[in-house]
Amino acid sequence: MFSQKSLSSVILLFCLFLLPEIVSAQRPFRGQITYTITYPGSIIDLAELQELPDKALITTKNDRVRTELTAENASLTQVKIADANTGEVTTKLEILREKYVITRSRQEVQTALQNMPQPEFEYTDRTRDILGFTCRHVIARVVDEDGNIHESDIYYTDEIPGYAFNFDTPYNEIPGLMLEYEMRVGPLNIRYEAESVRSRMFVGNRNFTVPRDYQVITYEELRQKLQGDF
Repeated sequence: MFSQKSLSSVILLFCLFLLPEIVSAQRPFRGQITYTITYPGSIIDLAELQELPDKALITTKNDRVRTELTAENASLTQVKIADANTGEVTTKLEILREKYVITRSRQEVQTALQNMPQPEFEYTDRTRDILGFTCRHVIARVVDEDGNIHESDIYYTDEIPGYAFNFDTPYNEIPGLMLEYEMRVGPLNIRYEAESVRSRMFVGNRNFTVPRDYQVITYEELRQKLQGDF
């Protein structure tokens, strides 16, 4: 058994929704954004929490975005590559030295989003300075399966504009790069806080490719493996 079944479910949720995608057709952003990830208020025990990512590194060039999640004690690595023009999202996983890749089409991404609770957004007049960017405030409200309403704060900057921000997340309405925000995914409340934003740096195309030694797998096949033996 790779891990507890509940942890397997958490991993599967992260495979679907890693982090927002940062893409701009008007003024493509090229560079890297680093986030710290915490889980305040999550319904999960300490052993499982230690397996979850605590850092995220986003590398972006034009219409392609690479999101890499890391954790000090995690037994897997996760990298997501998204193309905002095609709407295709590819997730690379390395679990106990086994390498897998899952690719979702635009339609599959949209179907997954439709099956999630849809947040409502309240745009306020509040602003904050984060890493030298003027960030606007939004309150996101989502109703869970039990009818409970959850509110979270979003701070985004429109200094990095674009039409396809966050296209494969429930926050696809937000019109800028989010530098501080929370997102509920199943039993998790995931908080992202940007540590740094580096722009106009060299970004090689190899960041957005999948090596040949990765085995193509479906989401359902991965679910079975996580709940069984590797």
